[in-house]
Amino acid sequence: MAKIRHNNIIDTATEIFSLAKDNSVLHLYAEDEVIDGRHITLNGQKALNFGTCGYLRLEHHPKLKAASIDAIHRYGTQFPLSKSYVSSPLYAQLESSLEQMYGASVVVSKNCTIAHLATIPTLIREDEAVIMDHLVHSSVQAAVQKLLPKGVNVEMIRHNNMQMLEDTVIKLKDKYRRIWYMADGVYSMYGDFAPIHEMVALADKYEQLHLYVDDAHGTSWKGKHGTGYVMDQLGNQLHEKMILTATLGKAFGACGGATLFANKEWHHAVKIFGGPNTFSVQLEPAILGSAVASAELHLSDEIYEHQKELESRINYCNKLLDATQLPLIERNESPIFFIGTGTMAMTSNLIQRMCRDGVYVNAAPFPAVPAKNTGVRITVSLNNDYDQIEEMVQKLEHHYEASLAEVGQTHEKVRKAFKLDPLGSDQKKEANTPHSAEELKLETFDKIEEIDESTWNERLGHRGMFDWNGMQFLQTSFSGNEKPEHNWDFKYFMVKDHTGEVILLTFCIVGIWKDDTFSRASISKQIEETRASDYYYLTSKAVIMGSMFTEGEHLYINREKPYWNKALFMLIDSMFKLQDQCGANNLIFRDFPAEDEELKTYMLQQGFVKMDMPESCVVEDLSWETQDQFIDTLTKRGKKHFREEVRRYEKYFDVEVKKTLDNADLKHAIELFRQVKGRNYAINSFDFPDKLFEQISKDPDWEIVTLRIKEEYEKVPKPIGYGFCHKNCIGAYSGMFVGLDYNYVYKYGAYRQGLYQTVKRAKALSAPRVNLGVSATIEKKKMGAKVYPRVAYVNAKDNFIMEMIGSTLAVEQD
Repeated sequence: MAKIRHNNIIDTATEIFSLAKDNSVLHLYAEDEVIDGRHITLNGQKALNFGTCGYLRLEHHPKLKAASIDAIHRYGTQFPLSKSYVSSPLYAQLESSLEQMYGASVVVSKNCTIAHLATIPTLIREDEAVIMDHLVHSSVQAAVQKLLPKGVNVEMIRHNNMQMLEDTVIKLKDKYRRIWYMADGVYSMYGDFAPIHEMVALADKYEQLHLYVDDAHGTSWKGKHGTGYVMDQLGNQLHEKMILTATLGKAFGACGGATLFANKEWHHAVKIFGGPNTFSVQLEPAILGSAVASAELHLSDEIYEHQKELESRINYCNKLLDATQLPLIERNESPIFFIGTGTMAMTSNLIQRMCRDGVYVNAAPFPAVPAKNTGVRITVSLNNDYDQIEEMVQKLEHHYEASLAEVGQTHEKVRKAFKLDPLGSDQKKEANTPHSAEELKLETFDKIEEIDESTWNERLGHRGMFDWNGMQFLQTSFSGNEKPEHNWDFKYFMVKDHTGEVILLTFCIVGIWKDDTFSRASISKQIEETRASDYYYLTSKAVIMGSMFTEGEHLYINREKPYWNKALFMLIDSMFKLQDQCGANNLIFRDFPAEDEELKTYMLQQGFVKMDMPESCVVEDLSWETQDQFIDTLTKRGKKHFREEVRRYEKYFDVEVKKTLDNADLKHAIELFRQVKGRNYAINSFDFPDKLFEQISKDPDWEIVTLRIKEEYEKVPKPIGYGFCHKNCIGAYSGMFVGLDYNYVYKYGAYRQGLYQTVKRAKALSAPRVNLGVSATIEKKKMGAKVYPRVAYVNAKDNFIMEMIGSTLAVEQD
């Protein structure tokens, strides 16, 4: 099987976070000698703090500070024993107070992440299933990942979609002993709530359904004794089929995680041997002291005074935001407010402006939210008085408008990205974007015939099989076919400057693609099992620069012009509109050089996510005349490989180059192509239509290199290999794809022989280079190919599919 590089979401997130760090948005250091919670000093600027999760300001409560100091004096800075052996004296006191608060058994962990890792893999077995809310906290998802290698079935539903939850439960209920639905009580980015009543109703309706809820952001500021939003919704009685996680940090004012159980057996299992809780270090005495003091405060009436004060501030902030045009994504009663910006460029610009003007708010980047749904996250706490809240909203409104203008964003685009109602005509005051440069003009076309042939070929056509004639070939081949995935709509884009010079030129297709196209082969194998009965499972409409047939750099852009980025912005804007018009989920800019840092920064700022693409393999040295001279161009390893794996098998083959195939040979060639396609999950695209092969057999720019075993070695009536090759407007030769009979591939080294014969044919045609396509990079390097790493930039309307594929399927060795 061909192996390719695969995108790693960690690498993508690292690049986005690194960009945000460079823009002084993430990974900052507070510079205060004394922190009071009300202000924070960043990059030399003292700012109002609207980014804390200490909603009730309890971390500065005198009783908690005193208890923390007292605990250090009594027990030292740490209690260096595993809890499995001996617990600090303060643990028993803390556990007792928490059980009194919640009326349920408790296990205390170092933090909520450890709590999930201690509970989820300990309790959930192979005969149980998990359903996750799309936006459940990443710490919960990380714990669920531990279940995949065990074979636990994991599913995902769209955020707070109770109909989808019930449908999934119905699908699973006869197969599994228990089904766990995992959600947050209060979601950390948007500040919205889980529909607890509906969830409980479903748990009561279906015997198998159980609930696992993380209420870290709902703890303390809501509920009797500050037990949180979920307990408040439950009437202060933990449901018998629910496990609840609360935090001892954030609004609670200390640190640690608390897992609450109504079921004694579950509590016992996690308490006795709960994963990382068993052997890891326990909470420090200072933390335990403050946690015990906070629990005592929660059991007193004082907690209600703090809750009431915070509620008043939340209501005031909502009232002020209601009077603005700011796109508040969720209006609710939580202390978390999310203002949509739509791109990282807008997010960074707005946060920088706010910090310089003395107000700190959080960035909300991918992958915490979809790349197209970034924004600023504002938290209101008891650190903020009413005048400060008013100041924050006023400055936010002012700088939001300035940021829109500076980065070329608009209210309309942001609201569309978040599926919000558009502003009324009396509310609109869109600023002119600096990217709408008068000197540039964007033109769009539906057919290659509308573009001058020389204009196309000089800028794009020489790069691959997508020259002017090649585009005609594609338009014909991918139209009028029976299956929808075999029919593509083409769109061409050209940007000219005021002199008429072409600054940018490209094309794209609109079509159906597999959402796992560039996933790992092991992932695609699992998805294809479902597609056996549900053919279009995890497929969607996409707008793709280039196509799923071509490879190479599909974008011409004159980077020597100072306004190249303006031309690119116009293209992106136009393709976004096309994405909306055709209802496509994904917008994909593909086949860019991986080392292009300037372009990477620009695309990430525009709300795209970088993905690794298969590497392009090109043989550029065709200066040799004989086979021995060709061997001399290879590496030491390549020389050995060629002599042992290619030249020794060459004698077995009759090689013939055909311009056309008769019906029988064409049918056989298609069958062999599908043998290869059916084995290659590394690039899991749809099959090609028969019409494509028929057009190849008619087109003068195509030819087929055939491999037939000589009769003296084995009687095989038909060729065992076909290489479908294209010659473009400058004579560049492209081996586009192959058909192979796997009954003979390994015995005679047919694939390697096909690669060599393709290179040999290109030399005979005096081709300037040979494009050997993607995948099987190691084999092609041995054949003298130079490897060019490529990347794509993807923007999805939401990241549900990507999250589902990444979180619910086990990755195996490809």
